[in-house]
Amino acid sequence: MELDLYWISKVGFNPLTYFEKYPKRFPLWHVKDMKAGSKDFTEIGNGTIDFKTIFEAKEKAGLKYWFLEQDSSEKDIFESIKISKNYIDKNRFFQ
Repeated sequence: MELDLYWISKVGFNPLTYFEKYPKRFPLWHVKDMKAGSKDFTEIGNGTIDFKTIFEAKEKAGLKYWFLEQDSSEKDIFESIKISKNYIDKNRFFQ
């Protein structure tokens, strides 16, 4: 299963619930964040998705690969991607 963390969160589901219910079945993740209020796309770390908690459950989920994604942005798209990548690097989610 390739799980999009933004879309599962936008519809009100918690990815951790699915990791518990279906362990090791989520080897691929799309990683993007959701702006508070509007639920639009935003840079990772600037939104409401708790990536720290989600990445802590990566073994339970069976994560092998994740993909930084920015569907749209109020900023230059490449600036947004850089902001997201810097946040992930700083927090060492993938180690």
